[in-house]
Amino acid sequence: MNKLFAAAVIAAGFATTSDAAVLKLDSYTSSIQSVSVNSSPVANTPGTVGATGFNLTDTTGDMGSFVGWCLDIAHYLMNKGSSQNYTPTNDPFSNSFGLTDVGRDRVQSVFDANYGRIDTSNGDQAAAFQMALWEAAYEDDNATLSMSSGLFKATSTGSTTLANRYLMAASAYSGDAVWNLSFLEVDGDADRGRYTGQNLVTVSPVPVPAAGLLLVTSLFGMGAIARRRRKA
Repeated sequence: MNKLFAAAVIAAGFATTSDAAVLKLDSYTSSIQSVSVNSSPVANTPGTVGATGFNLTDTTGDMGSFVGWCLDIAHYLMNKGSSQNYTPTNDPFSNSFGLTDVGRDRVQSVFDANYGRIDTSNGDQAAAFQMALWEAAYEDDNATLSMSSGLFKATSTGSTTLANRYLMAASAYSGDAVWNLSFLEVDGDADRGRYTGQNLVTVSPVPVPAAGLLLVTSLFGMGAIARRRRKA
């Protein structure tokens, strides 16, 4: 089981939680890659930002440990080991740049098309995935997703080409949802300081329908029987 899937399994079941959470940053999923932001529709976006995933723990105990991603490029998360109050929301985000319906669908597609194959411990892949999420969230609704054009443009050594690859896969994705998205809004209004936390997104796997689970179980059983017969 790869690290990403293990983290997602730990996170399963909290996608619909409505209770407030106190999140602690345990570590980064990989080394932080430097991203140069050439243009952004988000007010107060720094010219250079760090990009990777975050290993987080809900110290209130409801969400457990999981991987989170930034959807709030104008603010920094928190120092490692420190905690921040968050509230799950179905209307991201009231205290910063808000997602349009198109942006939300694009974020969903970035996860569905790519996340199961991403190694979050690889710095280039983690940075590229984070860049793809920013592009999906911040780009004009009618624009083609690309790191080199549109309202949001950014580059990073080793990650720009990967980010564009993830965006192409997201744009072409037409399958069912693979991941349940959970949006986490940091406590505080839009005028909060840059160092008071950033809004996040995380995911849990879409549950396998009971009929599908029965089929998988049956196929596994048939395979076990066949192996026993070959041994006999």
